[in-house]
Amino acid sequence: MSEQNKKYVILRTLGKGSFGKVKEAMHVMSGEKIAIKILEKARIKKEDDLVRIRREISILCKVHHPNIIKLYEIIETNKYFFFVMEYAQQGELSTYIENKDKLSEKESCKYF
Repeated sequence: MSEQNKKYVILRTLGKGSFGKVKEAMHVMSGEKIAIKILEKARIKKEDDLVRIRREISILCKVHHPNIIKLYEIIETNKYFFFVMEYAQQGELSTYIENKDKLSEKESCKYF
């Protein structure tokens, strides 16, 4: 990702998953905080997993909704997929719902 090192500065790890990590980063030119999902291709063993990743890319490229993270850019190298995405400062909606145990109908209408 040498060319992208000029575009983005990695700040910290936000989370880890089966195939890689999500990093908080900054877009150098704008100063905007972003998230970069880094998937290691070597960890993607099953064809079904690769199909799901390609489907995620396809869906995120098409969907535009205020409650769905925006995908800004996909970078693919021999070893990695990099999803450059909007940074959700307050975290994931699923974590918020789990922590609250349940949402009132009024509150849930804001999200769904």
